[in-house]
Amino acid sequence: MATPIKYKPPRRLNVVSVPLFALLALGIYFAYQYVPLFFLKHEAYRVLEETGSTFHGYKGLYRSDARARELLRRKMESQLRAVGIDDPDLETWIDVEPGEGRVGALYSKWVHWPFEVLPRREVVYEIEHSFGL
Repeated sequence: MATPIKYKPPRRLNVVSVPLFALLALGIYFAYQYVPLFFLKHEAYRVLEETGSTFHGYKGLYRSDARARELLRRKMESQLRAVGIDDPDLETWIDVEPGEGRVGALYSKWVHWPFEVLPRREVVYEIEHSFGL
């Protein structure tokens, strides 16, 4: 006859659970660092799309008048700063070519890791929206 074997219940903290908790904490912090950057990039692209739409709505004015185009670019830059881009070296542009227009922005954000585990890192984004004229 076989005798039943009784196993001890596993402890809450064991060799497997400690690395799993460490990986979970690292994943959460990674998401904490990079998910806001992802959403900021999409908000900035939304501003570029709205600027392109405004340009397309008054394309006769903006194609011929460089001053009006510069005012639109400044308005776009202020809207980008309003959504959270705080880079002092923010570059924005509006390019007009025959049959096509492009609005864009170039900015960077810094990623900091706790306890200087990794050095401070600059993430550079260049986004551009093209539209037909």
